[in-house]
Amino acid sequence: MFFILLKLWEFCLVASHEDIYSPGSIMFDLSSATSITPGMASDLPAPAMFSIDPPDKLENNVVVLVTGANTGLGLSTCCRLIDEFLHSHPVSHRLTVIFTTRNSPQKIKDTYAHLRNHLARHDKGDSKNASQRVRLLSETVDLANLKSVRALSRRLNKNIPKLDAVILNAGIGGWSGLNWPLAVWCNLTDVVNATTWPVYKLSYVGMLTEKQTRLPEESPLGAVFCANVFGHYMLAHNLMPLLRRSGQPNGPGRVIWISSVEATIKLFDVDDIQGLKSTKAYESSKSLMDLLALTSDLPSTAPWVNSFLSTSDSDQSAEPCHGPPPKIYVSHPGIFGTSIVPLPLPLFWGMIGAFFLARWLGSPWHTIWTYLAASAPVWLALSPQSVLDEAEAPYRQNGGGLVKWGSSCDRLGRDRPASTEVDGWGYGGVVGGAILEEDARRRRKRGAKDLTAEDKARFEELGRRCWQEMEQLRIEWEKLLDKDEAAAGADK
Repeated sequence: MFFILLKLWEFCLVASHEDIYSPGSIMFDLSSATSITPGMASDLPAPAMFSIDPPDKLENNVVVLVTGANTGLGLSTCCRLIDEFLHSHPVSHRLTVIFTTRNSPQKIKDTYAHLRNHLARHDKGDSKNASQRVRLLSETVDLANLKSVRALSRRLNKNIPKLDAVILNAGIGGWSGLNWPLAVWCNLTDVVNATTWPVYKLSYVGMLTEKQTRLPEESPLGAVFCANVFGHYMLAHNLMPLLRRSGQPNGPGRVIWISSVEATIKLFDVDDIQGLKSTKAYESSKSLMDLLALTSDLPSTAPWVNSFLSTSDSDQSAEPCHGPPPKIYVSHPGIFGTSIVPLPLPLFWGMIGAFFLARWLGSPWHTIWTYLAASAPVWLALSPQSVLDEAEAPYRQNGGGLVKWGSSCDRLGRDRPASTEVDGWGYGGVVGGAILEEDARRRRKRGAKDLTAEDKARFEELGRRCWQEMEQLRIEWEKLLDKDEAAAGADK
């Protein structure tokens, strides 16, 4: 029986943080970079192309891009975007959800059908003309293929008028299995900690993407790093023209990273920023997200953040943009179960039962269902800027800054976004213990310590180095891709 439970833990590690594909289950195709075209089947979604014409207004339209939306958290994020928008925005406003996948036309068709069916339920309920207020568009991208990323950004810049938020959800795990003796010990002695912050996962080391160009000077690129962080980083930068055109009622555009509750700088080495030497490449990539997002408004990182947020060398959009730079946020979905890896129903429900046990024992992060896991990123995407600023205010008033927002549940399954303690950053960068009662009551990771001024200074310096490294890497790869395109054009 215990062996079965451990197999369930192994499954949840593959399927409990975001839409992850491990090398042992589904290998990612580095050559896929196709898009939906009008010539495909009529029951497929429309390509990501639309305009906003008078008397409709740009500010009456909310446009959100979600990567990795074919299953799990990404798909539920799209569903929850629809629900929250219809219940919170005036009937004169319209939502456009652009969901990306990297799968076959059949999978895209299935995803679209699921979202259409979800939307149709609103037409039968209280929401008036829900299907007229929500537009669903599809694109494909392989985040581990920088040419695919560049192609998507060019299509979007050309074909859509703006973006209010991008939810950077897609990724891979890179896990190979479990350290069984350690897994047995951890689950026997501390089940909540063991299923929330597992230390017994085994990962492939040094996984690389396929070559991105035909150039001999190309450097190796880490697969987990590229799929989880760098592909999204390049995409977000190239979409700055669209994000800068976001306006009221939400405020500036938003870049929303989907991190993990288990991210820790203890497993991150800035001198190995791609995690090529790390036995914890996934955790390293998620820690990098935290570092980038949480230090993005500091004076020490400003030169590189401003470069990232600029549009000077981004792909040209259809119209000029003069809006404010977007905000950068980080969230996590807690712990949940999906069907990424097929399981017999008894085992699947056994896993869900184990998650409920952890929640009842006091875990605030076992959201269990992907819909609940989407609460924090959707809140960040759709809330007015004043709401987000008000939520951050207690931390800033006490010398802190940006907050990592997680999807949290109480014992009754009531979900809400909650501040998450981060190694080296504490709760919202406030030195000392938790300043809010709800943070103080929330169960902490075993061994967690209150933030010191020295720890915070180290975190900020680490963030500065990460921003510097990432911008240098982005500029290097932009030049390589430009050179490769020029060489390909010369060969024709």
